[in-house]
Amino acid sequence: MNPTTSSPSDACGDPQTFWPSLLSKIQNKIGRHCFDTWFVPVAFAGCDALTLRLNVPNEGFGKSLLHAYGDLLRQTVEEVLGAPRGLLIASAACEPPATSTATLPVVQAAALEKGSAGCNWLIEKLWLAQAVGFLGSPPKHFKTWLAMEMAVSVASGTPCLGSFPVPTPGPVLLYAAEDSASAVRQRLESLALHHRVDLDQLPLWVITADSLRLDRSDDREKLEATVVHYQPRLLILDPLIRLHQQDENASGPMAALLGFFRSLQRKARLAIALVHHSRKSPAPAGAGYSLRGSSDFYAWTDAFLHLHRRQGKLMLTAEHRAAPPFGPAALELVHPDGGHPHLALSDHPAIAEDSSPDPGSLAVRILELLMRASCPLTTANLRSSLRVRNQRLVESLQHLATHKQIRRTEKGYVLLQGE
Repeated sequence: MNPTTSSPSDACGDPQTFWPSLLSKIQNKIGRHCFDTWFVPVAFAGCDALTLRLNVPNEGFGKSLLHAYGDLLRQTVEEVLGAPRGLLIASAACEPPATSTATLPVVQAAALEKGSAGCNWLIEKLWLAQAVGFLGSPPKHFKTWLAMEMAVSVASGTPCLGSFPVPTPGPVLLYAAEDSASAVRQRLESLALHHRVDLDQLPLWVITADSLRLDRSDDREKLEATVVHYQPRLLILDPLIRLHQQDENASGPMAALLGFFRSLQRKARLAIALVHHSRKSPAPAGAGYSLRGSSDFYAWTDAFLHLHRRQGKLMLTAEHRAAPPFGPAALELVHPDGGHPHLALSDHPAIAEDSSPDPGSLAVRILELLMRASCPLTTANLRSSLRVRNQRLVESLQHLATHKQIRRTEKGYVLLQGE
């Protein structure tokens, strides 16, 4: 990016050093991919005591740049120059004719941002860094307790539920729509004391707006500005139903809402956890499809935490798009004498080892298919009939094989009867 022939005044010093220094600081703050998309096309056009002037490819790009990174630009300019400047964004003189179709932002594959080796966890086994997803359960299954436990753990860097490390702690932004401010404070304070951290010292921020309607553009813009200001590693919104007034079974409005969350996650490079109700009875296709509303919810998720009761015990399972699943693990809400209420892993043995699956579960459906089949069924046959993720299917097949209910042959899986 070379400066134009416009000469900056002495207020900004030498553009050969000022502009590269500014770009270097911005790249360190937002990462290579976002930098290449939003700042490589920008040209330095001049600077004086009041204004920094920049040229951009077209008017639409300039508006998007100001919306997404205007505050960051102003802050970084002030860091470099020691004094604030206004921003003047203009279309470059070489802007293509209005009839030309603008291209999408593209980078060479080798220039894409590199991820760390292995799984990049926000909370080990429970939530990946920069993952979007749901924390779901039927009513009264302690979803909010678990969400707040995650919030305190990420903000403090202490293990979630006493067992799951937080490799890189950071700020957390929380919106709890169904609890009063005093109730939120009471729960968070109880959890902080249980974690032996000072709530006053945690970078844990609570949105106190009376309502947050993310099906409206003004509230979306306010939330995005709040995220840019506080730069959280984790945003928790509890519950989803209080964030809009659309039909949750309508795929169009829900796709638009989920699209906003995905865009926000990518721009701000944060994880987003949405608390949401699921149906009381399990869905035939699996726990993820029991989320109330559009089937797009489950397909959209990178992470899914599910709380459910089995044989009278509260169980937690975790599914991930890019990591192995976890659970089920037994949980309970602990009220120690003179202590602080909190969720904790239970000492009860994991019920997952029970060889008799619940009626309606994926394992039972597999057994029913094999019982009706006249020949062995392959994994592809089963997945086509059951319409479930390959990962869930393989786990259930392994479970049934371990408990000697099915056997894998060269032609596929068969039912074991009395062997």
